Amino acid sequence: MNIGFVGLGKLGLPCALAIDAVTEHSVKGYDPDNRIQEYLNKGEIPYREEGTSQLLNNHNISFTSLNEVIESSEIIFVPIQTPHDPLYDGVTRLPDTRVDFDYSYLVDGLKQISQVLDNLQEEKIVVVISTVLPGTIESQIKPILSKYAKLCYNPFFIAMGTTINDFLNPEFVLMGIDDVEAAKKLKLFYKTLHNKEVFECTLDEAELIKVSYLSLIHI
Repeated sequence: MNIGFVGLGKLGLPCALAIDAVTEHSVKGYDPDNRIQEYLNKGEIPYREEGTSQLLNNHNISFTSLNEVIESSEIIFVPIQTPHDPLYDGVTRLPDTRVDFDYSYLVDGLKQISQVLDNLQEEKIVVVISTVLPGTIESQIKPILSKYAKLCYNPFFIAMGTTINDFLNPEFVLMGIDDVEAAKKLKLFYKTLHNKEVFECTLDEAELIKVSYLSLIHI
């Protein structure tokens, strides 16, 4: 498959490297931060992430434009940051009071993806993996998505520093479904990575499971 990443930060880049290393999929990525190209060229990143050094020196990831990533990819992963209050960083149990995440980067990125899809007039699978609180997909993401975006919400259970191992060896894969055909293809993709169970649910349920799981593991 042709796999795309819109966002190659501390989550997107390690996952893209992992896919490139253990599968035969073609991986392309885009990020507005041009330093990512330097990381890929030099084989170094300015943060600690186990396993990246060897993968950066042997990768085949193509760093290209947003248009090229979307036009050429069958599945487009969106790991754009959603900054949050330190109380919600997952190190401790989530507090009872709710302070929403900053979705401005994610919304802006999805608007750009939608504009490309509208111009392209071709359906593409768009997989949001950014962490969001319950209700966000319906209230803030679906309203701005192109009609050509076949949406899945697929948040990961990873820890910064061990992203590659956590991504390739998950307890399970959580998949919030908005489009049945998109979900089927995403499941086929995951079969090329591992044999772990894929838990399918609604978008709202996936949002709730993600944040609930973070809370439960720290009780």
